[in-house]
Amino acid sequence: MTRQSSFAASLLALCSIAANAQYAPPDCGALEQITVETYYISDANDAADTDGAGVPQLTAGAKTYRIYVDMKPGYILQSVYGDGTHPLDLTTTTQFWNNTDRGEATGDLIDAGRLDENTVALDSWLSMGAASDAHWGLLKSEDADGTIVGGANNDGGSNGVPGGLLVNADVNAGIPLTTADGLIAGTVPAVTTIGVGLDVFIDTPGASFATTNGAWAVLGGTIGGTAENRVLIAQLTTNGQLGFNLNMRIGIPDSLQCQGPGCHTYIDYFATIQPADTAGGGIAADNICTNPTLIFTGQVVDCLGVPGGSALPGTTCDDGDATTGADVYGNNCVCAGLLIDCENVPGGSALPTTPCDDNDPNTLNDTWSQICTCEGTIGMNELGSIAALAAFPNPTRDQVTVTFSTTTAAPMSILLRDAVGQVVMAMDLGTVSGERRELIDMSALARGVYTIELAHGGTRSVQRITKF
Repeated sequence: MTRQSSFAASLLALCSIAANAQYAPPDCGALEQITVETYYISDANDAADTDGAGVPQLTAGAKTYRIYVDMKPGYILQSVYGDGTHPLDLTTTTQFWNNTDRGEATGDLIDAGRLDENTVALDSWLSMGAASDAHWGLLKSEDADGTIVGGANNDGGSNGVPGGLLVNADVNAGIPLTTADGLIAGTVPAVTTIGVGLDVFIDTPGASFATTNGAWAVLGGTIGGTAENRVLIAQLTTNGQLGFNLNMRIGIPDSLQCQGPGCHTYIDYFATIQPADTAGGGIAADNICTNPTLIFTGQVVDCLGVPGGSALPGTTCDDGDATTGADVYGNNCVCAGLLIDCENVPGGSALPTTPCDDNDPNTLNDTWSQICTCEGTIGMNELGSIAALAAFPNPTRDQVTVTFSTTTAAPMSILLRDAVGQVVMAMDLGTVSGERRELIDMSALARGVYTIELAHGGTRSVQRITKF
């Protein structure tokens, strides 16, 4: 090989290394999880409605679920699908329930103006983000704009139920629909279906929606309606046990697509990866991933994201805040405790600025401080026959003058107590009446806070003094 050809070969090799160095496999963690939310649990009034009766009839205890695809920011849900080697199914042990009055097969077709009628808001349908023709669907815990369904917003159905339908506050459904409905106004994407029949969501309710050669999708893909990038893909109501096996295609953001040969623009997520999917490995298989939450066997994901887990609303947790106790998961799955009061009681009433008893006879108006110390005030008091007690200068270095007046004649004494209540000086003034001035020499005492206590007959008055 000539010197020139050797140089050219080396250059080509370097270029190849540089190009391949730009390649990085797609991030399988782009799909963070599939989230199953128990949206609502029907009660007897909901079940008695005949306007949206459905077949079979809605029953008390039937659960409405919402299924979300939770992705990292920027990633794009393109389609949810099944094929010959990766079947997709949504199943129940009974039947899916559909509203016969205003029900639709896909969420983007639900008339937003009808969400306040009977049980329209509980219909079963597929989606790519929409929960009506004018609302995105989001977790109730993310919904901060109130509610337009349930309770006072509902027409009460065929029976005109006072207070409306959809009012059940079953703790197993989290936040009541009368508080938050998981809807946020916006322009929603239209669902495109390919090779799938939607009769199970319209005319002939059944126990299964399945496909081995079809999909529902959005042209160009979609992202979630909030920064969490969580896309609603189905709402399903059933009195049976829900299950599913999901496959989907998620687009990679342009900013994260590599520039080398064989780079991918999307990731396929399969409920179950087949051996043929990754045969040979390498770049050809790099965009095939799975996630355990793509398979659901009827166990609702708990507040920690664990299918069938025990961290449910109302159960104990740890909010990580040392100032709270009796921590539990709320209906929105937020772990929160009750503020521990100054007597170490969660939710107790002994809070800063509230009354307490510091067990010091020399103080008045005892209250809890901001650091939970029970402290009283020693100041110019008037108790019984003693009036206008004052001590100055305060603080003092050596001597302090005490002035006071009495309204009756009675034996009087002055006690000087240290910070722990021990008497460090005593003066017997004999019988005293009227105005009086006394000098107390504190020069020999240590620095600190002292209490001057005047006793006159059966009454007393106190004043705090500081020696520096």
